Amino acid sequence: MKMLLFWLEFVGIFIAIFISAELLAKGADELEDFLGQGITGGIILGFLTALPETIFVIIASLEGSFDIALGSAIGGNVLLFTLGIGLVGVLYALKWKTPLQISSEYSVENIFLILTTIAMLLILIYGKLDIISGLLLILIYIIYVVYRVVKFRGEGGRTKGGSLAKPIMFIMAGGVLLVVFSHYFVEYISEIATMLNVPAIWLSLIIAPIAGELEEKISAFRLVQMSKDGGSLSILSFVGSKIENATILLGIIGLFTDYELQSALPEYISALAANIIALYVLFDKRLKIIESTILIGVYVVIVIFSFYL
Repeated sequence: MKMLLFWLEFVGIFIAIFISAELLAKGADELEDFLGQGITGGIILGFLTALPETIFVIIASLEGSFDIALGSAIGGNVLLFTLGIGLVGVLYALKWKTPLQISSEYSVENIFLILTTIAMLLILIYGKLDIISGLLLILIYIIYVVYRVVKFRGEGGRTKGGSLAKPIMFIMAGGVLLVVFSHYFVEYISEIATMLNVPAIWLSLIIAPIAGELEEKISAFRLVQMSKDGGSLSILSFVGSKIENATILLGIIGLFTDYELQSALPEYISALAANIIALYVLFDKRLKIIESTILIGVYVVIVIFSFYL
């Protein structure tokens, strides 16, 4: 009876996450007409969808579980920059019978993804996360947000007349559901993984991000189904949220402690490799189905690599 109740609660939380993703997708699709793909995808959706991981990293850091905090911070990059982008590319090609073309606005995200990747590489050479490297990473994200807003205002702001009330209502409702239920979903996934005797570091890198990124993947898939521009908006939200992961979330760990990367080199290198792969695949702002299929395969390889090292 107790086990049945456990699974019923799990299914209920999953449904709540699905509804939050649907609301976020609907709100983002309408908000794009007002704010463009850069602000909507890169900043707003990126921030909201990174909230579960942000909360998880803060809680883990406060409890002194820095290995789990690191895995949670960078695991999302591994997941979305391989499996996430790959699935979006495949679904888009199946739905619209054409390769996914990414908006020209992605050039901003591309620049800051390059900067973030360089910063991660320099920190790898430096050998640790501390207050200096943490503040540097956080500064990169602040500059990204400020640049995005200034660029939007310089281009004339709104791109469409009408009321913002409806899309904002969808975004807020989806965001509240996301914040309330994603933490519980991560806890349930963690408990299930514990039942299966999955190693803790692998759990933090693979299982927790799958839970934390669930709403982002569902939102992305719904955006792909809603409109042709939805695929591009999905990619921008992926990159925007993962820029936040690799800056703000790693920065938080550095503010809490001096974390030696030697103890988590496979995980950190996997995230760095995922960033580089995303840069290469998305550089031409075009995602072909063959590239998407390869990305899905890369994720499988990284999972196996992380499990056995």
